[in-house]
Amino acid sequence: MLPLAAAAIAPPDTILRDLLAVSLTGIIFYTPLYDPAGSGDIVDFTFEYLNPVAQRMMSMPEVPTVTHNQQWPHSIAHGTFQFHVDAFVSGEPREYNINYQADGYDNYYRLAARRSGAGLLVSFTDTADQPRSPVEIALRQAQTAEKTARADAEAQRQRLHEVLMQLPAHVAVHEGPAQRFTLVNPAYQALAPGRTLLGLPIREAWPELITQGILDVLDQVYQTGEPYIGTEVPVRVDFTRTGHLEQVYYNFVFVALRDAEGQINGMLNFSYDVSEQVLARQQVERLNQELEARVQERTEQLQASNAELNTSNTQLTRTNIDLDNFIYTASHDLKSPISNLEGLLQLLQNELPVPVVQSEYVGSTLTRMTDAVERFKRTIEHLTEVSKLQKEHAPAAAAVNLGTLIQEVCLDMAPLIRESDADIVVAIADVPFVVFAEKNMRSVLFNLLSNALKYRHPARRPRAEIKAYTRAEQIVLEVQDNGLGLEKDQLPKLFGMFQRLHDHVEGTGIGLYMVKRMVENGGGRIEVRSQPGMGTTFSVYLPHPAGILLPVVHP
Repeated sequence: MLPLAAAAIAPPDTILRDLLAVSLTGIIFYTPLYDPAGSGDIVDFTFEYLNPVAQRMMSMPEVPTVTHNQQWPHSIAHGTFQFHVDAFVSGEPREYNINYQADGYDNYYRLAARRSGAGLLVSFTDTADQPRSPVEIALRQAQTAEKTARADAEAQRQRLHEVLMQLPAHVAVHEGPAQRFTLVNPAYQALAPGRTLLGLPIREAWPELITQGILDVLDQVYQTGEPYIGTEVPVRVDFTRTGHLEQVYYNFVFVALRDAEGQINGMLNFSYDVSEQVLARQQVERLNQELEARVQERTEQLQASNAELNTSNTQLTRTNIDLDNFIYTASHDLKSPISNLEGLLQLLQNELPVPVVQSEYVGSTLTRMTDAVERFKRTIEHLTEVSKLQKEHAPAAAAVNLGTLIQEVCLDMAPLIRESDADIVVAIADVPFVVFAEKNMRSVLFNLLSNALKYRHPARRPRAEIKAYTRAEQIVLEVQDNGLGLEKDQLPKLFGMFQRLHDHVEGTGIGLYMVKRMVENGGGRIEVRSQPGMGTTFSVYLPHPAGILLPVVHP
């Protein structure tokens, strides 16, 4: 009841309504809603009246059409609904402070409630309408910072999740002692086609790994928190669940995951397949081993061949020395007997009567003996030259003018050229000189040109063409004739000592042997092409002289 003085001023209802209208706090009048099942429990409150401040702070009409729990569904979880129930049921005044951050509200509220008749009066203030205390400000700042931190953490977690899901490596997260899969990226899931891994303990997902030790490593990391890094770890896995274990190799990284209190609650499993690299390296290692074995085997072949070759070279060297000694001794020791024999023949011719010497039988015999002595003397001279040539492995070389040298050789052979009516053609303008031992080059040209004329074809005029040109950084000197030519099977014997392939012409069979030795001693080589009845071509290949530029000309 209002005091009489107040009643004299205005009716009580008017004073109450005016008081509610000017109140600086929000006022709500509820009536309870009971359980329709008849339990007598209050399950909600109906809005009967909101004063102007409450309407403004709640953005609601004077008599809302919703109930308390419909307006604030989270009030049950926050405890505010129970505060209202306790105040109504007890009939005693109640106060309640809450930082309500739900249902679109984010403020610190101070509530006071008391049962009034059949309803419940609630007075409340909203700190958004009043200056906030330092504690409240600090609290709200801390709450804002926490909310921001949680949002940042969630954003980072989402970004990390996206990265893990996009990695080409196999990524999974296991949680709890049983290490159940709680995250599996597509690359990891591809290892188990047609199966769902999420929620499965790892031992149930991959039972074949239980005896291979890798799951024990996971348990150890979970228990100790120490990370594990495995390189090229061999494992045998039944990917298709057909009973077929496939040998593969993986690089593993296992890292323990911790909760907010720092306790281990899971594992990050990061792995990638390196089977291709391992198998390739193993294949290379096998090939290297096979190659080393083959190299070792061929080396032992080669060593045996070198030993045989060294033995052969030693024997050949000894044979060459013996041959040189023999040639030198023979050429030296035979000179005196031949000279004596020649003197005896001359004495015999001088002592025999002229009629006897001129007789058919004696005269022809003496002539043959004299010719034989002359051939023997020439052979001894050639043997002497061969002996010198054997010892002359590096004769002094000089620039030799080919034109001048060819003219001198032709003058030496003038009688044979006139006798055979030979046609000598010289084409050396592109290579006017060579670097060679002059006396050896004279001997090479003399032997090749004399052979071209001696073994001429009887049915045509002899022709010898001397050419010089460069080819593939070599100088080529050719002597080509139109003579008798040689059969193919005769060519390998052509450069042997004492080889004579045409017997109708006198000779010792040493000239071409000497030519070959002189050319080879000078760093060159000689080749021959021949066709029976058509002619023969000798090609001498000589090293190109260093520092001298000669044009490349193809004949």
